[in-house]
Amino acid sequence: MLSVGCKPIRLILAIMAVQWTLAWSPVAAQGQAAPLMEKPAAPEAKQAEIPTTCGPLISDTCLPIETHKTSLQVLWAWSITGGNFTPNWRKVSAKGDFYTFSMPVKFTYGPAKDLEMYVIVPYIHNFASRVDASLAGPNGERSANYGGVGDIALVGKYLLLPETAFRPAVTGVLGMGFPSGHAAPLNPGRLGVDAVGAGAFTFTTGVNLFKYLKPFLVHSQIWLNTPVNLFTARDDSVRSRESVTFNLAAEYPFTKRWAALLEMYSTWTWTNIPTPQGFQSPATLVGILPGIEFFLNEKWAMSAGAAIDLLGKSGSFKYTPMFTVYHNF
Repeated sequence: MLSVGCKPIRLILAIMAVQWTLAWSPVAAQGQAAPLMEKPAAPEAKQAEIPTTCGPLISDTCLPIETHKTSLQVLWAWSITGGNFTPNWRKVSAKGDFYTFSMPVKFTYGPAKDLEMYVIVPYIHNFASRVDASLAGPNGERSANYGGVGDIALVGKYLLLPETAFRPAVTGVLGMGFPSGHAAPLNPGRLGVDAVGAGAFTFTTGVNLFKYLKPFLVHSQIWLNTPVNLFTARDDSVRSRESVTFNLAAEYPFTKRWAALLEMYSTWTWTNIPTPQGFQSPATLVGILPGIEFFLNEKWAMSAGAAIDLLGKSGSFKYTPMFTVYHNF
């Protein structure tokens, strides 16, 4: 069961910071996630066949941006916490109203053939209101809000295997999340909403895959996230744990400009023997995201959708409508 005090609130907010930063892909975090700037460019052999789309909203894309090209993506998301997951996968009340506004900005550049580098800088603002008296602050505070820059992520990916008639394209991924977001010490009077970072350097390794199964464009992402915690000796620290991000996405272009999108996102967290006890970020989580894409031209595109957390343990579940704009320079 979740502990008493403001830790459930701190858990909810820390989850959001990491998933949007590293999964997006997408918050960070919870944080999850990880959203993607460039549209997936087709391999030369299939360039004329594969339709142009925006790419997934949360899952990371596979195919790198073209050499010396740049792109910018800005995403706006409003997360509404519906409750908490227990360690036994049950849903319970969050004992208050909790919301998070996230605005990750992603800049992508292709420095060489088959190589892509991108940086995600997220702004996160947390809100809490009508908090249960058992979780109130030391002076009876039952509402609070706090905003700031979350954990910045730097990611590089390289195309290891191009797509063939029988094989998907495979991209290797290396990334690092920096503890730029406020994680500790937390002010008890702010009910934990001042946690907008994970308090850890997070190293990411993994692969992305892409396959065109006409008429669907199919994406997959498998990442191992390994945090190096900074505050393990402090009672108010944010203690992240190793996790695996596994996402699937499918796009269905039904016109030259419009495409339907469906994603399954998940983060799987476990405890190693040397992991100090504390709340984990991100928590184990499974959800879906239906969405719609509009491709205006080679420079401008936009997508909208709603992430719906379905299953999880030791975390919170949220409903997150989001909207993003892409610009290729």
